[in-house]
Amino acid sequence: MSLVRNGRARLALALPRHRQKLRAIKNQEMEDLFEAYALAAGAIESLRNEYPLREELLREYQNLCLDMQAEVVAFLEGRPVPDAPQPRDE
Repeated sequence: MSLVRNGRARLALALPRHRQKLRAIKNQEMEDLFEAYALAAGAIESLRNEYPLREELLREYQNLCLDMQAEVVAFLEGRPVPDAPQPRDE
């Protein structure tokens, strides 16, 4: 399974209300985000299986995934993406 498909599937599980929209997205920027999400989620799985547990690193990856979920939801709902630079009125 490609990273894009894997990330899209993982996000569909994490964001069940948005499953239909996630399946329909054909946007390179979002596909890059799906790929990044797949890598981060995979890192979480690996970190959870380590002993001793690296809790701080695990938390960082969990927060990264939550940030990416928020970014996807904002995109799907047509809202400004969190932490994205806002256009300035000049």
